[in-house]
Amino acid sequence: MSAQDDILDGIDAELRESQRAERFTVEAKQQDGSVWKVWLAPGPSGGRLDESLEGAYAWWPGDQRGVGKGTADVLSVVPEEEFVVLRFATSTLPERGQELRIYPIQYLQKLRDLWANESFATACLRWWDQFNVENAKSGTAVDASSFRWLRRGQREAFKLPAWKTGFLWGPPGTGKTTTLGALLARMLHQFPAHRILLLSTTNSAVDQAIVAVDASLAEMTAREPQPSALRRNCLRIGTHFIPRYYESRQHLLPTKDLSLLKRLMELHKNEPPRQQAQQYAKWKAEIESIQKEIRKQAVDALKRARLAAMTTTSAAFRYDDLAQLPKYDLVVFDEASQVSVVHALALAGLGKHLLFAGDPKQLAPVVQSENADALEWLGKSPFEKMPDAHECTCLLDEQSRMAAPICDLISHTFYRGKLKVATEKKSDTRWHAERETFHIQGHGKRNAYLISTDAEAKFVPSMGGNVRFETAEQTVRLVDALTGRLDEDDILVITPYRAQRTLIRQKLRNAGYKRIQVSTVHRAQGSERNTVIFDPVAADNPFLRNENLGPRLINVAVSRAKARIFFFASPENRRHPYIAQIAGIIENADSARQADSILQYLNQRDFPTCVFGKTVSIGRPNGTTLIVRVTGVDPSGTKLVGVNCHTGEPTTLSIEHLRRATATAAPGA
Repeated sequence: MSAQDDILDGIDAELRESQRAERFTVEAKQQDGSVWKVWLAPGPSGGRLDESLEGAYAWWPGDQRGVGKGTADVLSVVPEEEFVVLRFATSTLPERGQELRIYPIQYLQKLRDLWANESFATACLRWWDQFNVENAKSGTAVDASSFRWLRRGQREAFKLPAWKTGFLWGPPGTGKTTTLGALLARMLHQFPAHRILLLSTTNSAVDQAIVAVDASLAEMTAREPQPSALRRNCLRIGTHFIPRYYESRQHLLPTKDLSLLKRLMELHKNEPPRQQAQQYAKWKAEIESIQKEIRKQAVDALKRARLAAMTTTSAAFRYDDLAQLPKYDLVVFDEASQVSVVHALALAGLGKHLLFAGDPKQLAPVVQSENADALEWLGKSPFEKMPDAHECTCLLDEQSRMAAPICDLISHTFYRGKLKVATEKKSDTRWHAERETFHIQGHGKRNAYLISTDAEAKFVPSMGGNVRFETAEQTVRLVDALTGRLDEDDILVITPYRAQRTLIRQKLRNAGYKRIQVSTVHRAQGSERNTVIFDPVAADNPFLRNENLGPRLINVAVSRAKARIFFFASPENRRHPYIAQIAGIIENADSARQADSILQYLNQRDFPTCVFGKTVSIGRPNGTTLIVRVTGVDPSGTKLVGVNCHTGEPTTLSIEHLRRATATAAPGA
């Protein structure tokens, strides 16, 4: 089979998987005007109930003869209360105990149609196959002098557009979006004829990216009383933007009728709770009416935009329109670690140069199918081609989100120790004050807490997944202790499993906590909070043991924290290598500060047994110090074994080498 055949096979496999309905049993229903609230329980094969199903359609089979079968639109989903709101029902809804299915929206069909064209597929695959040969400097670097406040690594990123394909690697908190905004703003200013296509995976990410560009352009044209022509030529394409981003940036939206935008913003400010089904239905209908009118008014936006920003899904659906335009000078994929290879390749041909911005150590594209071709082509991102040490790759290595101990956890576990606190933050008293530790009853005073537990996860069919009741209760107690010093909005609870998220939400609501966000890891990427509580629940399974997905999920969860992280870990959890490493770093943090020099033990008659269980420091020729918690010796009796306190990794030390290397050192050195 050809690569095109493999790709089509992968897309078809994913389409088959994603077309499968989420199956539920009706628990109760309640009519609210023209809409229905329907409470659901997972069916025998489970059922995923979350906000991604909004806009999907529901179906029910009726009786044995099919009488009473019908469909409805899913207006909204309230997962914490386990109900959906349906509208436009074509028949009477099913009764308690009867089946209801929800069919997710299909986004892949357009992509499949593109890849079915042989000449299109050949052109796309040529870029992929020839990357290592053809990626060369074929353009001009962008001048970074307008933004002297950028960090060294961020200024280095301005060289990337000179390459046919560049990679901006931005770990958590390193200011990737700010860097990208400044880079694209300066590019538009420096090259007046250049056109840019800015893409990202979600509407929120697109909004944040184009606002970052506009903010940098505003800085460059601060003397102009009104938005410059250049700022007005950066346009947000599509109608599913988040209005609050544009309250002072209406020039970024292509609609000519500003009264529509004003009304849309007012509606979003007054969004009724999804639980108020009838009011929410009326609100949603008015939103959709305004979006339809905006869509009509924006038909020429692509032609006149020097920078057009939209989602990758929207770009695929608009491919025919985009392909009729002259090639863009630069196509930018933001959050590119979540863009599949087939999606990126399909859109890469729209540009002369490409820039992939994101973090390959964070979330990958979501794939439901286990098909090998689907995993290879839809489950991987263009970062598969990123060379680590090359001029076409720029790693942003300074972060300003996480307190130093949390940064160390992330850096040593996922970034080979390269990620560090930004230089300017080390002496910033306000920054440190926002991350100040305080004593928590029963847990002490620190930035990173390991909460050891003997409780293990259980699969509960009625809840549709893995849950751990004990840590859910502990989470409530932690929140009790934290809310004396923190606002509820400062706390984020993260877990990989929807069933555990539902359980924790219920317990927090029952305890009176209404505003604390409880999220799955996928929904947490891009957010940050003062304090994060992470419960991995079950780790020694194919979901978290997956070499590609598991480490990314853990990285995203821990790196949301600014001031403190609480990390639950049971014996089962600690069989996961990344959880074991993080647990080792946290456990050894205190003892590392009180380490004794290895020289105090080397000449004792009972060495090496005298050092077992001790934390020791070993000076190295390069001037650095290695801190190790010694646990014993290897079977040969020639090497100490232990854990590196800084990295959490297993370590061995040659006893003979230690004696030779320290023979001339002064005691206590």
